[in-house]
Amino acid sequence: MSAARAQPPEPDAGGAGGPRLLMDQFLPEYGLAIVHADVFRAPPAECYEAAREMDLFQAPLARALLRLRALPQRVAETVTGRGRTRGAAAPRGTFRLKDMVGLGWILLGETPGAEMVLGQVSRPWKSVPAAADVPTTPEQFAGFSQPGYAKIAASLRIDPYGIGSSIVTVETRVAIRDEKSRRRFRRYWALVGPFSSLIRRMALRQLAHELRRPGPQDDGAAGA
Repeated sequence: MSAARAQPPEPDAGGAGGPRLLMDQFLPEYGLAIVHADVFRAPPAECYEAAREMDLFQAPLARALLRLRALPQRVAETVTGRGRTRGAAAPRGTFRLKDMVGLGWILLGETPGAEMVLGQVSRPWKSVPAAADVPTTPEQFAGFSQPGYAKIAASLRIDPYGIGSSIVTVETRVAIRDEKSRRRFRRYWALVGPFSSLIRRMALRQLAHELRRPGPQDDGAAGA
């Protein structure tokens, strides 16, 4: 598994060279990139489906870390009453890639069986990171360039590797336009970055476990 690559966020850096990815259509220039990857002994289609449907809440430590990251926002909503207009939220039962769309992320694009890209424009260094004027569509996300925000894209990518194996890559990119926001993000990332990387490494380990788990056909064959 590769180690995370983390550089101090700078504007409009990176994104040059190499094959064009679906992610490059939405965030080709960025100041921070975190990449984790591993090889799995399963064909790309199987890896992709397993990764899309994998529930991180099945791992108790990952569940605790994810809830810890969301704690400041939940506290702020309780204090300000912003969350009360929507009623009491039921505890979230799963945390899959498709669940992220309901957590303020946009599905920017998907190449079935190969790549999925999610995006978010926010101020993660604030207790309430969302704002009313942030993008809600892929087109708005691609064209957004307002200072004071972090433009974040996260991707799952599956590439074939030899015969019957795949490389699974999880990447997050961050672009920030103004220096004041970059300084705030650096302080935020110094705190949450190690936990974020740990969650990604745990996700890859959980995916390996899911792919080793026998499917219905295997169970039937074993009982025949």
